[in-house]
Order: sequence, then structure tokens, then C-alpha cells
Amino acid sequence: MAIKNNLYKYIFDIFVAIAAIFFSAIAYPHAAQSTEADDQKLGTVRTLPSLQTRARPPLQPTTLHLGMLEEQFFEYAKDNNWAAISTIRRNEFTVHKLQPGGEGLYALPDRQLIYVRGFTADIYFESDRLVGIRLTPDNRDRALTTTELLTLVRAWFPDDAVSVIYQIAPSDPRKSIVETLIGTIPKAFEQDLGKVSLPFCRTIIFPAPIPINTLSTCNLNI
Repeated sequence: MAIKNNLYKYIFDIFVAIAAIFFSAIAYPHAAQSTEADDQKLGTVRTLPSLQTRARPPLQPTTLHLGMLEEQFFEYAKDNNWAAISTIRRNEFTVHKLQPGGEGLYALPDRQLIYVRGFTADIYFESDRLVGIRLTPDNRDRALTTTELLTLVRAWFPDDAVSVIYQIAPSDPRKSIVETLIGTIPKAFEQDLGKVSLPFCRTIIFPAPIPINTLSTCNLNI
């Protein structure tokens, strides 16, 4: 009788062992999937995009055009870290005095690099539209030369034919710029122009691919 009972117990133990192995085989893949999913949620399993996907080319800063809205100009100024100095409003005319942020621009067609620095800028608007920019030297920086000024105008206004008048320091071998007006100045602010008793030079900068005109008509009384 004892032998019979031991036989039954032995068969039962074998049955339990087989059932345990079968159950483990079914449950393990699900557990492995759950563990992998949990790892991804915890951030331990990461797949980075390729360098080619992450790379971005350098961006050309936004340029200007005569007639642009005041809001559009200030988007450009904000993007390039310009600093506000003062604002004067006279009826529909406004002038903002600003300190440029030193951004780099490319003048077409040969993408000549020019930095927006060396001056403060009076930005003139009529009925919220850009009509002109007056530049005066910033004594904390080197003044623009004639070539640098005209290159800057081409880079700023690549799609416009722009009138430029300017004064040159007569005794400076670099021909540094004393004062510049790009575009026009509203009548309400005409007294701002020509405070230094020097003749003006005038030129027109046309869009690329027309070469930048460095042959200006000078000795003008504005």
C-alpha cells in the first residue's frame, strides 16, 4: 500500500513540474515585452536620429524693403538684437533711434559679407511704412567706409533700387562716412539731416546682378 501511495505522489510531482515548465514558456514572452516597453517609457532605450537628419544649414537673416510695415521691421530688429534708444512720433510720421546688433549679411551677387555695426540708425516711417534710414557714426566703433556703406545697402535691400546720399570726412584717408540717408526722410524730420556742413554725395543702388555703383555724384547741397 505504501508503495502504491509513493507511486501516485511521484506521478503527481512530475505532472506539477511539467505544468510549471509549460506555464513559464507561455508567460515569458509577454513578460519580456512588458519589460522592454517599460524600459522605453523610462527612457533607457533611445534611438538618436542620424547627424544628417539633425544638421541644419545656417540661415540668412531677413532682409529689408522700402514700404515694409513697422511691425515687420521690428521683427528683423528683434531677431538681430537691436537695442531701442528713443522714439519720436509726429502725426503719421515716426522715427525710432536704434543701436544695430552687429549681424552679418551677404551682399549679392558674390555674397560679400558685411556686418551691421559702426553706427546708430534713425528708422523713419510714414503711416507705419518704412521710408528711410539715417545712419550716423557710433564713436565706440570704427565708422563705415564708402565701399562698406554701399555694400550694406545692397545686402539690406537686395530687391529694391535705393537712393543713397552720404557725407565723407574730407581729411580721412579711409573716406569714412559722416552721415547717410537711405531712401527718403519725412518732412516732419528734415531738420535731422545735414547737421554737419559737408557736401553730400548721391548714388543709386540697384538689385543684383547689377554691380554696386561706387561712382557717386558729389558736392550736392541737400
